[in-house]
Amino acid sequence: MKTPDLVFRGRRLSSDRALVLAAVESLPAARAAVADGADLVSFAGASAVSSVEQARAAFPDLVIGVDTADPSAAEACCEAGADLIVARADLAEIAARYGAGYAAPAVPSVPGLSVVVDIGEFRTMPPGEVPVLASVAGDGTPGGLALAALAASAGVTIISTKHVRGVRHAAEMAASIAGTRPPAKAVRWE
Repeated sequence: MKTPDLVFRGRRLSSDRALVLAAVESLPAARAAVADGADLVSFAGASAVSSVEQARAAFPDLVIGVDTADPSAAEACCEAGADLIVARADLAEIAARYGAGYAAPAVPSVPGLSVVVDIGEFRTMPPGEVPVLASVAGDGTPGGLALAALAASAGVTIISTKHVRGVRHAAEMAASIAGTRPPAKAVRWE
């Protein structure tokens, strides 16, 4: 269940559990997500460039992404400090040019690119050894947290959410059950 080492623009991510990507729209939301335990944050929308700039200044070591289909937005965000492009169109060349990570539904044939396969909502793990990014249906609900634990147990590398704290706890629980990390608190039932 240990996640593979991921390197995006020199920032290394490795964990004994699935990583948690907070999908946020503003710097205050990013601050709250980091306080709740997000390993990465991703911005979308028209204000993504300024949000990336502000987040890079506030969190110099945090992996920051941009979720976009617009090549000019992807490029501007990489110039502002984004480490990961969650692509909704073919933006592999831009990611390669900046050394950014690339999350997309298919693995592009661009050499040297750090790729994560974005499978959308988790249903089952795709074949192969490429790291996987997934969201879960019912994000933030009890059923969504159960799906997050199932996704983490199945080997999803990064879980995208708007409910960081609960999803992080679900990923930690799945890793503790799998034996890749100690439980937060060991309780003996008698």
